[in-house]
Amino acid sequence: MLFFRRATLFTVCTAALLATCLWAQQPAPTAPAPPPIPSSSIVQPVLTEVQRSISALNIPRWKAPGEVKNAAQQNTASIQRDLSDTLPGLLSKADAAPNAVPPAFLVYRNIDALYDVLLRVSQTAALAAPQTEADGVFSSLSKLESARSQLGDAILNASQQREDQVVKLEAEVRAAAAAQTQASPPKSSVVDDGPTPPAPAKKKKKPAAKPPATSPPAGPTG
Repeated sequence: MLFFRRATLFTVCTAALLATCLWAQQPAPTAPAPPPIPSSSIVQPVLTEVQRSISALNIPRWKAPGEVKNAAQQNTASIQRDLSDTLPGLLSKADAAPNAVPPAFLVYRNIDALYDVLLRVSQTAALAAPQTEADGVFSSLSKLESARSQLGDAILNASQQREDQVVKLEAEVRAAAAAQTQASPPKSSVVDDGPTPPAPAKKKKKPAAKPPATSPPAGPTG
């Protein structure tokens, strides 16, 4: 009885140890990819601040030559058109397809160009505008740069996820094709050479000609 209990205990411990080893060898489940961040959530708050800082500028009263102030006014007008006419449509398309890279990249390219124009306005304001106006534009510029960097990281992560999905799909297709090839037996090919030609007819041998019958020689008459 004691031997039976020890054997049972040994069996249970062995099964538990084997189950633990098998569980440890299994690959850890991969965490699901985080949902994509809408482009508008990244840049819209900053764009609102850029709009506010640009609207607060009083460029005609800046202490700068006329051509410098004219250039600053042209730049701010370009920023205003971009904020009101171009970017809203780009953001709508990017938000409608959050998993697609091209729409978000169009927003990124526009933000990059907007940053360059705002940088020129900020540099001019630092030399000619009152301190409060110059500080407002510089603050907007710094936040726009941060949003641009965050949007670029989001686009990079989205493109990496798409590439991983494509690689996984290609591996599954190759595995399915290999399994299909192993499952189906090779087919024997039959070569059709056309109808079999008839065998040549055998020629009949002509019977040998019999020699003509010779009459016996006539006897002497007398």
